[in-house]
Amino acid sequence: MKTGRFSRADEATEAIRKGKITLNGLPVINPNYFFNPKKSIVKIENEKLKPIKKLYFILNKPKGHLCQKSMDEKSVYDIISKLKLPPEQILSLFSVGRLDRDTEGLLIITNDGRLSDSVMQPSNKITKKYNVMLEKEINKKQIRKLENGVIIKVNNRSYKTKPTKILPLGKRKLQISIEEGKKKQIRKMFETLGYEVIHLNRISIGSLQLKHLKIGQIKQINRSEIMDKLGI
Repeated sequence: MKTGRFSRADEATEAIRKGKITLNGLPVINPNYFFNPKKSIVKIENEKLKPIKKLYFILNKPKGHLCQKSMDEKSVYDIISKLKLPPEQILSLFSVGRLDRDTEGLLIITNDGRLSDSVMQPSNKITKKYNVMLEKEINKKQIRKLENGVIIKVNNRSYKTKPTKILPLGKRKLQISIEEGKKKQIRKMFETLGYEVIHLNRISIGSLQLKHLKIGQIKQINRSEIMDKLGI
């Protein structure tokens, strides 16, 4: 359950550990305690907690924006904060997964933790498609190497990427489809073969697409639409 009382998960966890949150009149001290919100009364410092409506948006993330909150740099939260919503709803929103600072494209914004878990769960095998522009031409032999999997560094450990599909769109432009989501994975994949990615744009997640949404624009969609498009 989300609440506008806390802007970060660690703040809520700290409140639980200090005994400020009660469930049916009894203090909750375990942050991982499960309960039925429809049958339980939750209070924060004796104030009844009201569930926040689940919200779903798609954002065409601009280049140069972080996906996490920042006081010093541009962030997708600068865009989210302009939505005409109550403050508690604004504070409850977060991005599902992340795109690095210099990557543009489709980003899901929600306050539905279960949806986020489903999208990030590898077993659901949700395909993400990206358009890639390289600084130099690439040949078919190199493309096949990428499709078969290459070794990249993930958390200072060697990791072989899973087989993928790559569609050439030009001598330097490609479309790549992956089910994984390791940090800077696509950039690292091309770097292993000596190629620099100069532009990266995520165009779809499952069958969810940006369509005519311009860079920097955000659009609300309903739950059934997003679940259908993601196939979960």
